[in-house]
Amino acid sequence: LAQTKSAVTRTRDWDVMWERYGITAVLLLVWVLAALFTPNFATKDNFLNVLRQGSFVGVAAVGMTIAIISGTFDLSVGTALALCAWVSIWIAGQFGLVAAIAAGLGTGVIIGIVNGLLVTRVRIPAFVATLGMYYVIRGFAFIISQGAPATFSGKSFVWLGNGSIGPMPVPFVVMIVCALIGAGILRFTGFGRYVYAQGSNSIAAIVAGVPLQSTTMLVFITIGLFNSISAILIGSRLYSATAGLEPGFELRVIATVVLGGTRLSGGRGSMLGTVSAALLFATLANVLNLAHADAFVQRVVEGLVLLVALSIEGIRQRVAERLS
Repeated sequence: LAQTKSAVTRTRDWDVMWERYGITAVLLLVWVLAALFTPNFATKDNFLNVLRQGSFVGVAAVGMTIAIISGTFDLSVGTALALCAWVSIWIAGQFGLVAAIAAGLGTGVIIGIVNGLLVTRVRIPAFVATLGMYYVIRGFAFIISQGAPATFSGKSFVWLGNGSIGPMPVPFVVMIVCALIGAGILRFTGFGRYVYAQGSNSIAAIVAGVPLQSTTMLVFITIGLFNSISAILIGSRLYSATAGLEPGFELRVIATVVLGGTRLSGGRGSMLGTVSAALLFATLANVLNLAHADAFVQRVVEGLVLLVALSIEGIRQRVAERLS
């Protein structure tokens, strides 16, 4: 019996270690292999480009990590990103950088509030509510933009997506700051404890007095906020935005969170894993580009990586069920 308990404890310890640090270890291994076998990968400019490219999805994935830990998700982040980016660029051209940032963030928060109200007050399941908002936001974006791109190349605005702070790209620094804020929220605030409780067992959370409606509302606002930060960075990077910007962005964000070890069933997740997964996807895309692989091949590789991650997740859940 003692040996059985010891084996169970070791298995659980390995499961926790993989959840926290597994994808980070994989990322470091991929970096080493890419540096050894891929020409030009290990150059300074290329490596910094990997950090920059991984940061755009990584920032949005911070909010999605909090959402999935709480047991929900948001399918509207792709079209919300396009709308926030278009609004921020258009405002930047009219009123300057500060107004552009405020407008972009405000748009993201408003979308989060609407999603939260649909889920908590109207009681529409998150999948249906955010899928409906996906189409509503896209249609609204095309209406206000009339299908025309917004463009702006002001120096201070463009610096956000293309500049550097010391040797580090600005988007990468922003991603690290956002991830630290997200980790701090989850670990040190009452809201973070409510998120974990709600995702682990919503019925038990109700019994314990967790305010599920207000927690869910704050979760969607958080998604909108971090997603709008990503939108501003992408708009700055491209100098422009259209209503159809970054198709499939929402799937890349969810894939990043899942690959990073956050459980789709809720209750467990890691910001370190999310950041590492964002950089891993960017690294794979960069290696395939350097190898002159077709763009469709890159999609296949991304899908295979996600399937492997989901397979690992399924194995972990079955082991946990047996142990329990």
